Amino acid sequence: MNIPQQLLFLYIALLLPVWAFNIPTRSSSSSSSTDKPLQWLIVGGGPIGVHIATRLLEEVPSMSLSKLCIVDEESSLLHKWKHRTDLTGMVYLRSSSSYHLDVKEDSLKRYADQITRGKSKSKKNSRQPMLFAADYQRPKLDFFNEHCDHVIEKNKLDQVHVQGMVTDVKIDPNDDHVEVEIRQPNGDIIITCAENVVLALGSDAPAYPDWADEEMIHDGKIKHIFDEENEWGHNDQSIAIVGGGISAAHLALKLSEDTRKGTVLDDAHSTTVHMICRHELREQQFDTNQDWMMNRADAKRSKAGGGQGIPKCQRHFESLDSYIERRDVIKKERQAGTISAAVIRGKGGLRYAIDEERIHWHQDDILSVAKEEGSGQLSLSLASGDNIMVDQIILATGFKKSPPASFLINNIAQRYGLELCPCGYPAPDESLRWHKRIYLAGALAELELGPSARNLAGARLASERIVAAALLRQRVVVSGHLSDAGV
Repeated sequence: MNIPQQLLFLYIALLLPVWAFNIPTRSSSSSSSTDKPLQWLIVGGGPIGVHIATRLLEEVPSMSLSKLCIVDEESSLLHKWKHRTDLTGMVYLRSSSSYHLDVKEDSLKRYADQITRGKSKSKKNSRQPMLFAADYQRPKLDFFNEHCDHVIEKNKLDQVHVQGMVTDVKIDPNDDHVEVEIRQPNGDIIITCAENVVLALGSDAPAYPDWADEEMIHDGKIKHIFDEENEWGHNDQSIAIVGGGISAAHLALKLSEDTRKGTVLDDAHSTTVHMICRHELREQQFDTNQDWMMNRADAKRSKAGGGQGIPKCQRHFESLDSYIERRDVIKKERQAGTISAAVIRGKGGLRYAIDEERIHWHQDDILSVAKEEGSGQLSLSLASGDNIMVDQIILATGFKKSPPASFLINNIAQRYGLELCPCGYPAPDESLRWHKRIYLAGALAELELGPSARNLAGARLASERIVAAALLRQRVVVSGHLSDAGV
């Protein structure tokens, strides 16, 4: 093959995801698009976006791949999810087997049965893999991700993934479609039209404490666990992990275990792992009470079986007219900075590692950090008066409290007069519509869905309402009374 042919095939391969499925795009310099708009465009290729896309394809009769697009900055769907969970050293998920990216609730369990049956046939008397933890049937992370890949492959979602960053969303003057401006990795701007847009964006701005010096961050002496590029422990003798939540606990256990096995440093050194947190260890199985995770279909089955139906906490949340009061409920009910029982006191858990002094626990607050001349070590001054010397600080301090993609959200709100709450988050309706063409999911929908909106349970809560709205719109369009229905 000569060089021109190679370049031609490369060019075709790069174009294939767009033209093969007729995703209607145009360059920003074009004045109009002659292609019919997509039915749905989802901004965000994380777990929530992938689950919504899956459910739209499988439950809305008019949907097909040619009418769908998922826009995400990464080269593959779920890239950030996989990267971040891998960084923490998580082995099993915190949530149960009911929460996954497929449609049917038992899909993950059925997939596990297929795998174990296949392995039983290929290897007699072989020990079956522990795909689920004993408590709450929590799936193993690598198995969960394998199932995610299966869902994507089954629905061919990778073929409708457009890599790029959404920089603007404009509503057509006639309100019949939305124009989405996408900046591609090469800097080119394309515009894609869709009848409906779902903003399923996750938090992307790590939170840094005030004492975190910018120069130390730049030099890699202070890192956030969710930074895009992260390596730690390869050349350092002492590491301080700041945070008291489950991500901090997973990472502390991973580094302490790596040290014991001799995988972090060479034989000449050993790593000391410190864990610093303002509060004592807080044990909580899930990051919100399970009542916040019940969707409407489950509530209906509960009611039919003599149960309470929609939980009391959800009914109370829905009755609140004040978004300030709703935000207060979310702050109270979201169990931030907590760790599940299995991670705290399960086999090889955090308490055992602390007792064995593989992890040095400090219930304290950091007042300041200074870099020592010569050694380059960091001196941490604590509120108790203690001082700790470390080679590197890893922050497990979560994300900023501002809305995801706040610049984009603020632009849309100002341009079209859409409501923003005092906390800066949008105010969707019961169907998660912020505008009749713009739907919200994940953190952006939490003032309607409640404190579980950001997690895997929240993906199912959001998809249920968005699919219901899509089905209603389809019925109304067929009957010819779209404007009368207000959808």
